[in-house]
Amino acid sequence: MATKRQGRTGLFKGTSRPPQKRQTVKDRPSPLAGVTYAWDMIGDGLTWGPGAAEALGLSPKDLPKTGHVFAAMIEPGCGLPRREAIASAQDPGRAYETRYALRLEPDRVVMIEDTGRWQPDVQGRPAFARGLLRIDPASAARDILPARLQARSELLCGIQSSINEALRVSQTCTLIAGAFDEDEADLMADIARRLRPMMRRHDLFRALGPNRFTLTLTCCPAADAVSAMKRLQGLLSDSPAAATLRLGAACAPDHTFKATKLLRFAELALSRGIERDEALAFYTPRLAAPPQADQAPFDWIAALNGRSLALACQPVVDAQSRAPSLMQACAAIPSADPATIPLAPAPGLAGENLALLVDGRLLELAADHLVRNPAQRLALPVSSRTLQDPEWLPMLAAHLGARPGIESRLIVEVPEIALIESRRNLGRLHAMKALGIGLALTGYGAGYITPAQLRMLPVDLLKIDGVFIQPLKRSTDDRLHVRTLIDRAQNLGIAVAAEWVDDEATARLLAAWGVDYLQGALFGEPEAVMQPSAFHALLKRAQA
Repeated sequence: MATKRQGRTGLFKGTSRPPQKRQTVKDRPSPLAGVTYAWDMIGDGLTWGPGAAEALGLSPKDLPKTGHVFAAMIEPGCGLPRREAIASAQDPGRAYETRYALRLEPDRVVMIEDTGRWQPDVQGRPAFARGLLRIDPASAARDILPARLQARSELLCGIQSSINEALRVSQTCTLIAGAFDEDEADLMADIARRLRPMMRRHDLFRALGPNRFTLTLTCCPAADAVSAMKRLQGLLSDSPAAATLRLGAACAPDHTFKATKLLRFAELALSRGIERDEALAFYTPRLAAPPQADQAPFDWIAALNGRSLALACQPVVDAQSRAPSLMQACAAIPSADPATIPLAPAPGLAGENLALLVDGRLLELAADHLVRNPAQRLALPVSSRTLQDPEWLPMLAAHLGARPGIESRLIVEVPEIALIESRRNLGRLHAMKALGIGLALTGYGAGYITPAQLRMLPVDLLKIDGVFIQPLKRSTDDRLHVRTLIDRAQNLGIAVAAEWVDDEATARLLAAWGVDYLQGALFGEPEAVMQPSAFHALLKRAQA
């Protein structure tokens, strides 16, 4: 006989299905579901979802940890990088979509579909992005890649062979990248002939484009790299390209052991030389600037201290009737503009759990809102850092105790990534559940927890990650993945919600599949909750 798991919030409305024979299920989602990521655009930290290394064919240590490193893996002129796609996006819901070629190895390039949504900081600038990467399986075939990419792959394989040969004989490989005026683009064969006197057996000359080239010198110490560029310059002194010639160089293993990085560093040195109008430029790693995230949290501190942080609510509707069922809470900054600015997640702050301070303030505002609106239910998201902080449970209990009766109308949303260490956090979920609140799991479908772990969680609502909803209309893979998630939740008797629902076609599709609740721009944008006038006046007098 089927059993129905239904929490105090009474969210589940679907049809419970008979228990099925337990099958062996992979702990991670299928590569067809794509790879999820979260990008802190201020601090530049890039966090990958489970299975990213396997899907991209990289070792975990080789996964790019910053947006800058990831952007450097995108082939020049082969698509719009993510930051540029976000900057040029015209979608009012802050959605972005781009496609580009990503080089994973010297001889391996794949086409990537990158979709997601960004969130602003207190100034309204892009501060946080969450999205989904999907590899075009057809692009793995080398013979269908554009000739330009195939030529670059051959070049990188040759550079890697030169690096390996240099390391074998305990030497240094120097790569020189050159560029000259496009008007002289037909001189490449002449340049190659003129450079033969300085080339040895394993050295390699290749054209990078109509007016760019590389010269790989297998046995050239870093100390001699500038001299090598001067000699190259001298050999071309009577060439028509000499007047506009610019050179940049980098060395292996001094700078890297990998051909892709060595070429990138040489091209970076060349670009810096062109910017400074210098004929010769040797690559020198720039000292990393202090992360902007070290300063950014003080905007949050000021908002907390000035009590200017506001609670914004977005309707979550019944998928069938479209009637509002609950409100989704988020942090916002009120502005003179009618549009509310929902804020990105709070960044890290050394020595302090800023996320706990922000979530604590939102909890206070949410509790007061529920007292003033006895007919409403509210879903309040908390961060992983907040959930793991020992002060969170006492704080939650104190606010609920001071406002009896609101607990049955409050749903606390916990991110799926916070439950990786399920044994440690399971007790905290049960403790929160014992206070009488509802629990929701956000980011459902990313693959951080297995179906077996999901059965153990005392949750009332599963929110499918919006990164799988945004491309639903055009992606068969996402449709298959989302339907699997819905079926799994219904088998467990847990309500399902979908976020980032921005159009009618997607809403109807999800409703037909059995999703219980829908959230997105189609049903309303977040709006700031105004404080009571009496309290607002008192706050103004206190700040005067």
